[in-house]
Amino acid sequence: MKPEDHYPAYMEEHVLPYILPRREEQLLFREPGKQIYCAFYTSGVSVDSRKQGSLEQCNGIILISHGFTETADKYFEVIYYFLRQGFHVCIPEHCGHGRSYRLTDGDLSLVHIDRWQRYVDDLAFTARAAQNYWKQPLPLFLYAHSMGAGIGAALAAQKPHLFQRILLSSPMIRPSTGNVPWIATKAIVTFTCVIGKEHDYVIGQHAYDGTETFETSCATSPARYAWYREKTNAEPLFQMSGASYGWLREAIRLNKYLMNDAWKNIPAPVLLIQAEKDTSVSKGQQEKFIRKLARAKKTAGKPSSSRTVPQKPSVRFVRIPGAKHELYRADDKTLAKYFKGCLKWFEQPIP
Repeated sequence: MKPEDHYPAYMEEHVLPYILPRREEQLLFREPGKQIYCAFYTSGVSVDSRKQGSLEQCNGIILISHGFTETADKYFEVIYYFLRQGFHVCIPEHCGHGRSYRLTDGDLSLVHIDRWQRYVDDLAFTARAAQNYWKQPLPLFLYAHSMGAGIGAALAAQKPHLFQRILLSSPMIRPSTGNVPWIATKAIVTFTCVIGKEHDYVIGQHAYDGTETFETSCATSPARYAWYREKTNAEPLFQMSGASYGWLREAIRLNKYLMNDAWKNIPAPVLLIQAEKDTSVSKGQQEKFIRKLARAKKTAGKPSSSRTVPQKPSVRFVRIPGAKHELYRADDKTLAKYFKGCLKWFEQPIP
């Protein structure tokens, strides 16, 4: 059957019975008192394959880095496809999201961060936990969406040998600011934070009120949107809704790091997938970033005085026609092509 035609049944009868027995949830602590929710999913025929040490069917570990206002549960279908292809999956929830620690008092809707490096350090800590969890030397891959892709790209630059392959899906190299020019946005955010209002909602954003509709969402599949929307309405910890000025200040600083420094230091192959109708992040910045990355890798691949020519890690850019920001919540036809490309990328030989 087509998943969209009977999506709740598809999830309840196929996806969840397959992935949940393979899941182990843990709270990790990089800093005292600051829990990072993390879920580990073990692939293979046997649910107990990790404990039995039987990992022959595993192609590697995929670390998922989710986007702004998202949770690990939003990726159940994504996890299902990766598990079925023989990958273990590890997915944490970033600071300020879901069941992980928060830097705000009481307001579960507000996403705030004090410094963008915190996101990167937490993700690096989780990556090490994933490598230790399955107790065998397995290749580590990154699947990252939106804000999580900006975080993941920064981590890949700071830990150049951590990931064997990287997939950036609708990456937030820079958030979209609508009709407000970027230079004006930076000035407003700087002033607001200087006067002590870094914990305030960015103008136009507010606490969760349940009024979002499919038409204003980032999804193109009504069925996939409705299924997770129901879960969000039922769970206050999932109801992240808006960014603080402090978060936007750190997104600006992260953008500066990615465009000025990070692109020079990512040796792993990178696939960047862009959604044609994305209005949440800057598509222009995505394209500039991937061009810089390709240029850096081309320079790194030039022959030296030695006769041996180094192998060039690949850089690929793909645009999905008609898709909105959340590529993994597209219609069945688009999603099938999208995940076929994702899996093909991760299954290629490691250079």
